[in-house]
Amino acid sequence: DLFYLETVEIKALVNDELADCKRIIIERKAAMAQESKRTRLPRIIASDGFAYFGGTAKIVEGANVFSGEPVSPGVYEGRIRVVHDPSKTKMTQGEILCCHGTDPSWTPLFLSSGALVMEVGGLMTHGSVVAREYGIPAVVGLEKVTE
Repeated sequence: DLFYLETVEIKALVNDELADCKRIIIERKAAMAQESKRTRLPRIIASDGFAYFGGTAKIVEGANVFSGEPVSPGVYEGRIRVVHDPSKTKMTQGEILCCHGTDPSWTPLFLSSGALVMEVGGLMTHGSVVAREYGIPAVVGLEKVTE
């Protein structure tokens, strides 16, 4: 539970100067639980707080086709697995990992993935770099692809 406190609050707790410790932790756990339900992540957050959710994908009229930014070379066909939480997913060998974005906690899923498709990302984001390291094709910037 200490991870829900700021450094100043931990110091105050040690000095027995933090009266509302339990309430603070409960409120922050609730906020964390609420944020973990978020299904869309912004592509860019500007310094003024504006969140841009758009991607580079273009939907072709009359076709079931998306286009995005290629970030790791290759061509791949396979079953797509949409993943929102890497800790609750077990990929089948060769499935295409489709997600909002990745961080290091997603890396084990890359071992069995045949390709990567992400809503958010760029050439130097985590998923793109790992996809190139593992030699799997990857495309990013496909808005609402996980819906």
